Amino acid sequence: MNIDLSGKVALVTGGGRGIGRACCLALAEAGAAVAVNYSASKEAAEEVKAEIEKAGGRAETYQADVSSFEEVQKMFEGIKEAFGTLDILVNNAGVIKDTLLLRMKPADWEKVIGVSLNGAFHCTKMAAEIMMRNRAGNVINISSVIGLMSGGGQTNYAAAKAGVISFTRACAAEMSGRGLRFNAVLPGMIETDMSETVRKHASDKIMERIPSKRFGQPEDVAKVVVFLASDGASYINGEAITVDGGMHIG
Repeated sequence: MNIDLSGKVALVTGGGRGIGRACCLALAEAGAAVAVNYSASKEAAEEVKAEIEKAGGRAETYQADVSSFEEVQKMFEGIKEAFGTLDILVNNAGVIKDTLLLRMKPADWEKVIGVSLNGAFHCTKMAAEIMMRNRAGNVINISSVIGLMSGGGQTNYAAAKAGVISFTRACAAEMSGRGLRFNAVLPGMIETDMSETVRKHASDKIMERIPSKRFGQPEDVAKVVVFLASDGASYINGEAITVDGGMHIG
């Protein structure tokens, strides 16, 4: 299926690296103009912007810590000024602060919840105001298979990602009548900088749980995101779609 997102404007949070970067590039390849959000990785975000522009697309970068509603508001002001609207939101920004519960500092809990779950709320709230006026829009939340399976040493991450799934479904129930769609994508073990430490220390053990017998690539997730953003997915709403090589059933 050839997907054409020409004329659409997309925002990808955490768009400078890993899954976010792949989503930015894939959305741009399909014709969308892309707002690339970053928190600290300015150079990486600018590289994504340059790559999109080199291919003939349009992109702008926006610095914002999505855990801060004030910073998100400022980012959306910039997006509305530059693009005039927003059609697609990919809530991808996330962090990991893995450790056992009894060793976990409250700041580590709050950081993960703040970026992954609160960040999705902040950006979705702002995006929905635009999309509801347009009576059209797609919100795609990047959760994780850990939101289904959980795992030791990841109570904060598991709680955040499970929360994203429920948040997605509640938004779909609440706002679908206004032309908006909300879906969650649940990656498994994807080869990114964020997962490098886990893969390095438990690669064989993790691979045993993956029926497809390979780790995923960021592009595997990005392809699903682009499809969900398209008219071809117009009857898919409130879903949590795993992209994990079967890890959750392995």
